Amino acid sequence: MQPNRLGRILGIGARVAADELRKRTAQAPTTAPTTATTAAPTTAPRPSPQRSAPRPSAAPASSSTASKPSAVPSRPSVPSSPSIATGSRRFARGARRFGASLWHPFAHASGILWLQITGLFFAFFAVGFALHSWQLYRSAGWRDHHLPLYLTFGVLFAWFAVSSFWRANRKQKRRS
Repeated sequence: MQPNRLGRILGIGARVAADELRKRTAQAPTTAPTTATTAAPTTAPRPSPQRSAPRPSAAPASSSTASKPSAVPSRPSVPSSPSIATGSRRFARGARRFGASLWHPFAHASGILWLQITGLFFAFFAVGFALHSWQLYRSAGWRDHHLPLYLTFGVLFAWFAVSSFWRANRKQKRRS
């Protein structure tokens, strides 16, 4: 369990209270007699993995200050900037995921719709070129030199229409 997990869940008040509790338990003097055989091994409190600076340690005791209690500098009661940065990174990641959950389905549906609309316009042009080619053929036959050009454009736009609808169908099947 991470050291500041309870503080993150309950807010800054719990985080400050947890820091004060850790500080007091680290400073609490032992009341049991300490001898070489009964002394429990003391361990330094572990630094929080989210803090960038190490905890300040007490100054080494000299012979003149050995009888005085050591003054440990107090830790700031506001959360450190790495935890704020971590929270803002998590918020940004959540906002990106929320945006992606809205944007990707919209982009997918609009892409399919765009392919179908362009396919419809290509089909209109193909039908127009085909009708004009038919009218030219009925009036002049193969003697009109524009007839192959209109037929080529009619076939080309018909291919564009079919391929656009085909791509829309493939895109729709891929996501669903």
